[in-house]
Amino acid sequence: MEKQNVLSTLTRIGVIPVVRAEAADNVVRAVEALAEGGIPVAEITMTVPGAIQVIQHCAAHFGDRITLGAGSVTSAGVCASAIDAGSVFIVSPVFKADVIEVCNRRNVCVIAGALTPTEIFSAWEAGADVVKVFPAKAMGGAAYLRMVHEPLPQIPLTPTGGVSLETLADYFKAGVPFVGAGGDLISKQAINSGDMPAITDRARRYVAAIRAARAQTVA
Repeated sequence: MEKQNVLSTLTRIGVIPVVRAEAADNVVRAVEALAEGGIPVAEITMTVPGAIQVIQHCAAHFGDRITLGAGSVTSAGVCASAIDAGSVFIVSPVFKADVIEVCNRRNVCVIAGALTPTEIFSAWEAGADVVKVFPAKAMGGAAYLRMVHEPLPQIPLTPTGGVSLETLADYFKAGVPFVGAGGDLISKQAINSGDMPAITDRARRYVAAIRAARAQTVA
């Protein structure tokens, strides 16, 4: 997928599920469960055992049905491997200029992690498509993003870290294009126990909450 198509898809869906698991076996089933719930997007983190192989398997299994990304990417080498495996977007937890450079060179969407206004601006200046504010909840949640956005309105910000159904509306009111959601959307317990219906149900609740949040923002 072209970078702009990826960004458009992430914005349309409104959420990137952050998939973490102790074992790789259930990851494909979890991604399928997300899609059944209306979220055909998944960020598979490098903390998943054999993450690159898992991404490769998911890319082959789902094809264009899923917008597949790699998370917790902190080096240029891992970034390149994740792209080769089939990732169409890359997410880093911190600002790493070499990761951004690899993505830009290969025309792959990159969401760079940052926290302070200086880090956020540096990541954007280095070529990040979107800047991930992490951990958002620890810094005050939507109020913090809103305050950063005021002097830096040209930088798309997405929160990760403590995002929940209860806080979604506030983040969209703060002007984010989409959010990153981990344990509240797709818990390790559900993945590791194989409780796929629970993941699908939670995904449906997120889809409904995002739709409602955006309707309130437009109104």
